[in-house]
Amino acid sequence: MKKVITYSLALGIFSSVILGPVANVQAASLTKAEALVQRAEKEATALKWQISIEHTQSIKTPDMKVFNSTKSAYLAAQKEISSISDSAKRAELEKKLEETAGIHYKRSMGYVDAITSGNKIQKLANTLQQEYRKDPSSKLTETAYHALSEEIRKQGKLLYRVYGKSTREAFIAQYKSPAEQMLLNVKSAKIAKGLITKLDQAIQKKTKQDSILNELFLTLESIKDDTMYYRLFEEYSKVMRKDINFVAQEKDFNIYFGQMNQLINKKDVTGVFSLYGKDFPDYEFLKEDIQTSFNENDTKFELLNVYVYSIISGYAYVEVEDLATTGNKKETIINVYLLKKENKEWKIVDIFTPY
Repeated sequence: MKKVITYSLALGIFSSVILGPVANVQAASLTKAEALVQRAEKEATALKWQISIEHTQSIKTPDMKVFNSTKSAYLAAQKEISSISDSAKRAELEKKLEETAGIHYKRSMGYVDAITSGNKIQKLANTLQQEYRKDPSSKLTETAYHALSEEIRKQGKLLYRVYGKSTREAFIAQYKSPAEQMLLNVKSAKIAKGLITKLDQAIQKKTKQDSILNELFLTLESIKDDTMYYRLFEEYSKVMRKDINFVAQEKDFNIYFGQMNQLINKKDVTGVFSLYGKDFPDYEFLKEDIQTSFNENDTKFELLNVYVYSIISGYAYVEVEDLATTGNKKETIINVYLLKKENKEWKIVDIFTPY
């Protein structure tokens, strides 16, 4: 019996000697892992704000010191956790690490990838803009067009992987949407160039132009690049003035608006009112408004210039420049008139301020 007791005691002493250090190592590893998880969480919290548009107010590359320190802390915690033998505790720490640090680190990688992708798209869009402004129909423009289109197809999806609705929308607005508008500008400019050529041919052949003009103006409206828009409009204007009928009608409008000024200067309410069509906004109050204006103002008008934008299907857009004199004060006034032909007479149906 004494031997059994002695043996049992010896076994207990042996076990404590052997297992004690192992338990201590495991406890130390667990403590270290927990500390590393806390450090990773702290670093990731700082990184989180680097990739939030609400915080940064603009898209910019995160502070790479913050990014790299988060990465180092995250990977160090991962490595230490993997050495824990207690599967339940290991799983618990892995879950905490991913929820507090891993998620922000991975989101930041997506954010940085999106910036890289966006910059590629932006660079190709700039190249395309340079080429198409030289010539929308050139081979270089076509090559740049396809390069940008392909880059948007390949890289654009990375922009949608950015975390956070507002941040994602900011990426789309800064990179993808302008590039897509550039593609539309190029496509529309090329179509417009072709339509201007068709218009020139129609004028030479003295065939109908309305369908060509309608399509041309719809196409021009889709171009959001002012430089190209005005250049193409200038090309259209030069071609349009090859049409002797158009030029003749522009001269008629000079007479029309000259006579209008004479009626205004004489304060002829009925005469001025007769120039307006029933489609004019608030037509029922127009005559009274004209009378009130004459009663309250003593301004004289002198016609300086008339420029016809278009005459299509019985409608005309005409820019009119007048010199208005009130006492010693003189100022130039420019308005754009929309006129409609009614019973072979032009009637004003709206007035706009040019932009």
